[in-house]
Amino acid sequence: MAGMMTGLLLLLLAGVTESRVVDLQKRIIGGVECAKTDRLYHVKLHYTNLTQRSLCGGSLISKDWILTAGHCHEQPGSCRTATAVLRVHPGAQARTVVITAPPEFMIDNDGRHDIMLLRLPAPEPGFPTATLPDCSSRPALRATVQVAGYAATTAQADGKKGGLPSSPTLQCADTTVVACVEKVCPLFKLPNYYNNNKVFCYKRDNVDTSPGDSGGGVVFNGMIYGVHIRGGKYACDTPGMAMDVCEYRDWITRVTGIAFPLQSVTG
Repeated sequence: MAGMMTGLLLLLLAGVTESRVVDLQKRIIGGVECAKTDRLYHVKLHYTNLTQRSLCGGSLISKDWILTAGHCHEQPGSCRTATAVLRVHPGAQARTVVITAPPEFMIDNDGRHDIMLLRLPAPEPGFPTATLPDCSSRPALRATVQVAGYAATTAQADGKKGGLPSSPTLQCADTTVVACVEKVCPLFKLPNYYNNNKVFCYKRDNVDTSPGDSGGGVVFNGMIYGVHIRGGKYACDTPGMAMDVCEYRDWITRVTGIAFPLQSVTG
């Protein structure tokens, strides 16, 4: 178990299609507190009912839209309330908003994709928003990207990954883009869109993510290129995975009206 602790890899997020409350308190390990001028668009999302509370991340991409992971809406429990904390980092001038509109999902022949848009009940001007990507210049293999989240920063002494307090500060960690090559993993079935190049992957020794970090932006050159959906898994040595925001550019624009940067013309 000690060897596992020293060689932490990105962990499997608790099911793209199903999650358990015990998994919601995992962490980013190997990160540092995000700079106080960085990721001011990060949103802390809570889903609650009378007995359960789950944590996810998100990115404010306009004055009234949040981009996050679809499976954050699928945590267990009925009559759940979604709450967004805007400008939660670095901790000043935060605003808590209850989400009342139903979520927007991307659905096609591959089913429901693990990406989601949440609309605020009213525009919230004055809050920093994330920069959408230049899709003509995506991160290549071996590029450094950044993940971030509020989940716990340590594992238990026996190596178990649940039951620890979340971080009081937003943690950022650098990781490396790698090929999305999967070994056979028990209890995890890859969604159809995995094979249709809708995702990209990343892994770095001693860097770890968790279900509580799901939905956070994967950043390259200051822009949101990915929505983090899962980490790796020890037994299979698999990488972490993000929904590729550029692959959902048309859907995001259609739903929100937000325009992406113009692609540069080459050749």
